Amino acid sequence: MTVRRTETKTTWVLCALVATLAAMLCLGMGSTAMAGTILNRPEKGTYLGYPSPEADKRIIVGVTALDDDGNRYYCSEAGETVNYVVAGTALIADSEPARRIAWLMDRYDTEGDSLTLAAIGVLVHDYFDVDMDRWQTHRDVIYDEYPDIGARVDELWEEAGRNAPLGSAVEQTYAQGVREGEVSVRVVNAHDEALPGIAYTITLSGPAVFVENGEATISGVTAEEAIVHEWRATQAGEVTVTPTYHVPTLELISGSQDLIRLSEGMTKRGGDVVRFAARKDFAPGIVTETVDATVDPGEPIRDDVTILLDGEHNHWLDGEVLNATGWYFDGIPAERVGDVLAPESEESAESFLRRIADLGYEPSAYGMATFTESGQTVRVRATSEPGGDEPYLAPGDGRFGTWVWAIELAEQSERVREHLAHDVVTPFLDPAETNANRSRPIVESTVTEHSASVGAELSDTITVGGFPDDHGTFAGDGALGLDADRAHAQVSVWWAGDADDPSKDDDWRPDGERTPDEDEHHRLVGTWDYPAVNGRIRVGGGEPDAHGNAVNITAETHGWYVFVWSFAGDDRVAAASSAYDDAWERTRVRETPSTPSDTPQDTTERQTPPDGSEEPDKPTLVTQVDPERVMIGESFRDTATIRGTLPDGAYVTFSAYEAIADGELPGVNGKLLDEARVEPKPSGAANDAAGVADAKTGAADDDAGGVAGGTADGDDADGDTASDVDADVDADTAADTAVGSGDDADSDDGADAGDDVDSDDEADAGDDAVADDAAGSGDDADDGGTVPSGGVAPRVWTAVSPEISSPNAGLVYWRATVFSAEGDVLVTHELGVEGEVVTVTAEPDSETAQEEPEQPLPYTGADVGIVLAVACVALAGGIALLMAVHRPDRWFASRR
Repeated sequence: MTVRRTETKTTWVLCALVATLAAMLCLGMGSTAMAGTILNRPEKGTYLGYPSPEADKRIIVGVTALDDDGNRYYCSEAGETVNYVVAGTALIADSEPARRIAWLMDRYDTEGDSLTLAAIGVLVHDYFDVDMDRWQTHRDVIYDEYPDIGARVDELWEEAGRNAPLGSAVEQTYAQGVREGEVSVRVVNAHDEALPGIAYTITLSGPAVFVENGEATISGVTAEEAIVHEWRATQAGEVTVTPTYHVPTLELISGSQDLIRLSEGMTKRGGDVVRFAARKDFAPGIVTETVDATVDPGEPIRDDVTILLDGEHNHWLDGEVLNATGWYFDGIPAERVGDVLAPESEESAESFLRRIADLGYEPSAYGMATFTESGQTVRVRATSEPGGDEPYLAPGDGRFGTWVWAIELAEQSERVREHLAHDVVTPFLDPAETNANRSRPIVESTVTEHSASVGAELSDTITVGGFPDDHGTFAGDGALGLDADRAHAQVSVWWAGDADDPSKDDDWRPDGERTPDEDEHHRLVGTWDYPAVNGRIRVGGGEPDAHGNAVNITAETHGWYVFVWSFAGDDRVAAASSAYDDAWERTRVRETPSTPSDTPQDTTERQTPPDGSEEPDKPTLVTQVDPERVMIGESFRDTATIRGTLPDGAYVTFSAYEAIADGELPGVNGKLLDEARVEPKPSGAANDAAGVADAKTGAADDDAGGVAGGTADGDDADGDTASDVDADVDADTAADTAVGSGDDADSDDGADAGDDVDSDDEADAGDDAVADDAAGSGDDADDGGTVPSGGVAPRVWTAVSPEISSPNAGLVYWRATVFSAEGDVLVTHELGVEGEVVTVTAEPDSETAQEEPEQPLPYTGADVGIVLAVACVALAGGIALLMAVHRPDRWFASRR
C-alpha cells in the first residue's frame, strides 16, 4: 500500500506562524548586529528611473542599496526617501511569494540587467509594499515608462515557480507486509516537479529505523528523481514520517524607507507527515474507515476495510485468503457516542460481541470481506443477514451507527490458523468507524382558516416528527467530524397576489414547491424561529416563538397567505421544507365580503340539485369510518358527507395513516392511503328531505373549515362548539340518514347502521351513507350547516374512500378534505376527531366478542330424576289450565 501526502494551505499557515516568531527574535538580535549600518547607493545598470507620480523628480525601481559585502537591497515602501541607515532587521514570514522572490534574489545576486533587476523590484512591491494603493500609482507610471517590464515580471515569476522549493512529497510503500518498506522523498516546485540540490532530512517517529544507518533520522540532497530510503520495523505500532528541507528566506530592513534583501541563512521547513502501521511480529492488522460520515434515510451503509499483514515472516501465504467479518450496530444515542469500548488483549470476537450486547446493542447489519494480499482495501456494503445479498439501508433515526470488524481464527483456513495467534478485533464506537444516520423531518400542518377577510388574524398548526428524541442535545464531536445539532427550524409566511386588483389574485395562486423570489406579487411577511424538535406548534394567534416572543399575523392585504416550515439540516437531520404550494398551508384572503343584497348569487358555474333548490354557499363536512373497530387484516373505509354548495370540479381526498400507539402524534408517520381522490356523488334521499338534522358537522371554508367532531377546522383553541340546528325529519328520512353513520341505529328494513356502503355503486353509496348523521344529532353543529331561510334543505353529497386494511395493531387516523377544481381546500378537519379513528387489534376486541355458551352440567342419575319430576308437574299444570280456558263455566261451577 502506498500513502502519499503533499503540502497544503495548512502547512503554509503553520510555517508562517513559526517564521513570525522567528522574526520577532531576529528583530531583537538583528537590530543589535546591524543597527546603524550605513548602506551604499546602488550601482548604475541595476535599476530603472521613472518620474515620481507624487513629486517633480525621478526615482528608481530595482536595486535600491548595497552593503559592503555587495548584497543587494530592494525597496518595499514606494514614494519614501531612503537615507541608507539600517534601523533594524526582521525575517519575513514564509510564503510562496517569499520563496519565489528569495530564489530570484539569489539567482540574480551578482548579475542581471537593469530591466531584470527592476522587474524583481516590481515583484517586491507587488507582494510586500506597505501601502498597496500608493504603490499602484507608481506601478502604472513604471509600466507606461517601460512597456517591456510587464512581460519580464511575468517571465521571472514563472522562472521562480519552476525553481523555488515550494513543497515536499513523501511516499511510503510496504515491501514485506508492514515489517519492511521504503520511504521516498522529493522537494517540488509550483508544478509538482522534483527539484534537485535541495538539502533535506527525514525523521521516523515510532517503531522503525532506516536500514542504511540503523537510525530514525537520515539526511540527503534531492535529485531529479525521488530519493528512496528503506526502513524496517523494530516493534509494533504507528510510524510517522516527517520531512524537512532548506528554503531561502527574506529579511525586512527597517529605516526611513523599508528595504528587503535575501537573508544570509536558510530556513528549515517541514512538509506534511505520513503515517503508517508497522509490526515486527506476525499478525494481521485491520484499518477501517466508514465511507460516509453522515448517511441519509434509505441509503446503504458502506465501509472501507484494509488488511495489513505484518510480522517477522511477513510474506503473504501463497494461494491463501484472509476472511474478515463485520457487524454494524445502530440506534446509538448521542450521549453514548463517546463510550468507546476496546477489546481486551487477545480477546476473541465472540467474547467482545457479548460485552457489547451487555451494553444493550445487537448487530443490525453485517459485512464480509476477503483479502488476497496485504494493503488491499475492500469497500463493503452492509447486508441485512450474515452472508446475505439484501442491502441494509440506513434507518433514518437521527442516531449513530458503528462497525466492528474481526479476523476470526475459526473463519480461516487451517494453514492461515497456523500463523495467527488469536482473533484480531477492532473497537466498538471507534470514531473512524462511526457515522450519523440522518433522519428526515416529517411535517403535517394546516392553517386555521383556509379563507378569511382582510384584517383577520391568521394562524397555523404544525405537527413535526422525524427528529431524534434527543435532538438539540448533541454538541458536536471533533473526532467524528460532526457539528452540533441545529437548534431551530423556521416558519415563514409569504403573501402572493395583486395588491392593486383583487380580481387578479387568483393569477398568483401559490405554485411550485420552492418559495419564490420577492417581487411586486410575492412578499415575505415574516420568519420566526421554532424549536427543531418533534411535537405540535401553533404559529400566530399570539402564541410564542422559540425566543418567547408572541407571534401575531394579520392579513393586511387581499391575496394568498402561505405558511412554510423549513429546517436547514445538520449532521443528524437532513434539510427539509414544506411545499410553497401546499393547499393545506395557505389562506385565501378577500376584501370584506359583500352581503347577499349587495352582490347577486352567481350560480352559473355551480352544480345545482335536480329539484333546482338553492344551496348555502358554505359546504360542511361529516365523516365517519366504518367500522370503528377491526382486527389486523380486516377491511375498513371512510365516508365523507358534504352539505352545501360545491363548485364545479370539486373533489374529495382521503388519507389514512399507519397504525400508531395511543398517545403518539398522528400525521408524521407513514400512510396506508395517500390522498386517494374520489368524486362526490349526490345523496338523493337526503336531498329530498324537508329538513336535515346537524351532527358532527364542521364549519365551512369561510368559517375556518369544517371538522368532523364539531370543532371548526380542528383548531378551535377555545373548545367552542357550534350551535345546534333543529329540523323536522320524518321517520323514513331519519332511518335513511342513520345508515352508514357508524352509530347503532336500524333502518326500516332492519339494516344495521354500521353495514358497509355498497362499494360497487358509489352513486348509491350516498343513499346509505350519513347525510346528517341522525344518530349524532345531539352534538353541537356549526352555523355553516344551518338550514337556509325559507326551509330549503341544503344539498348533500357523499364520497366513499377505497377499502383498506392495516397489517399492524394500533390507531389508524383518517383525514378527508374537500378541494376545489383549482386545488384549494374548501373544508377539512384535523386528525383525531370523533368518528375518524379506527382501532385495529391483534385479537378480537373484548367489547364486540361474543359470549361463550355455558358448559352443560355434568351428567348424573339424580339430575335425571329431578328433571322427570319437574316435567310431570309442568305437564299436569298445563292440562288443567287448558281445561279452564275451554270450559270456564263448568270449572268455576265445580269450584263453587
